[in-house]
Amino acid sequence: MSNDLSVIGQVKGFLAQDSVKKRFNEVLGQKSSQYMASITNVVNGSAQLQKCEPKTILSAAFVAASYDLPIDSNLGFSAIVPYYDGKSKSYRAQFQMMYKGFVQLAIRSGSYENMNVSEVYEDELVSYNPITGELELVTDFSKCEQRKAGKRENIVGYYAWFKLLTGFRKELYMTVEECRNHALQYSASYKKDIEKGWSSSKWTTDFDAMSKKTVLKLLLSRWGVLSIDMQKAIQDDQKVYDENGDGAYSDNQQELPVVPDPFESKLEKEASEVFDNDID
Repeated sequence: MSNDLSVIGQVKGFLAQDSVKKRFNEVLGQKSSQYMASITNVVNGSAQLQKCEPKTILSAAFVAASYDLPIDSNLGFSAIVPYYDGKSKSYRAQFQMMYKGFVQLAIRSGSYENMNVSEVYEDELVSYNPITGELELVTDFSKCEQRKAGKRENIVGYYAWFKLLTGFRKELYMTVEECRNHALQYSASYKKDIEKGWSSSKWTTDFDAMSKKTVLKLLLSRWGVLSIDMQKAIQDDQKVYDENGDGAYSDNQQELPVVPDPFESKLEKEASEVFDNDID
C-alpha cells in the first residue's frame, strides 16, 4: 500500500482488505462491520491519531476488539491513544483500557456481586489513613454540596471497591496527589506535558478518568479474582503494537508485576498475522 496516502486513507484501505475483514469477523461476528466503521470514526476525530503509523492503530483496535470493548474514549471502556515515540521519532498508537472496561470484564467473569469507582469530594471525606489504607466517609451525603454543585476543584481523591459473590470485600483510596505521582512515575508523556506545557497525554486531557482507571486497576490486580481476560487486559493496557504484533510499554514503565501465563503471546501473534502477513 502506498505511503503517499493519508493515515485515514491507509486505515480505510487496510479495513477494506478481505483478510482483515475476516479476522475482525472471527473475533466479533456480526458486529465486525460496525466495529471497523468505528475505527475510521475514531481516527477521523483525532488529529493526533492521524499522525500515527496506521498499522499500530489497526493492531491496537484489534486488541480492543478481542475484548469486545468499544474504542470510543467518550464511552469510557477502551481507547486508541496516540503516543510520540522519541526513539523512532514517530507517532504510534497504543491500546488503553479505561475504568469501565475493567468493570465490564469483571462482570463477565461472574465472580463479582458489585463494584464501583468514584471521585471523592472534600466535604465527603472524614479521614484517610495512608498507612492502613482505612477510609472514613460521611454517613449523610445529603449534607454534601460540592458534588451537587459540580465543584470539581474540590475533588480530593478517588475510591474503588468491590464485593465478591463469596462475600469478600476490598476497597482502595488514592488521593489526587497520589494519582498525580503515579502518572509522573509511569507516563513519560504526562511528564513531558508538565515540562513543556503540552496536552499530549490522556492524563493531561482526562485526569479524572485516568485516576478512576488507575485506582480500580490497582485494586483488582492486587486483591481481585482475575479471569484470563482480566489478566490479559492488565498486561495489554498501554502497550504499543508494532507491525510484527509485538507489544511493548513505549510510554510507560510496566505498572504491575506480571505473572506469566500460557496465553501471554496469543494476542500479539494474532495481531502479527493480521497486520504483518495479511496486509499488503
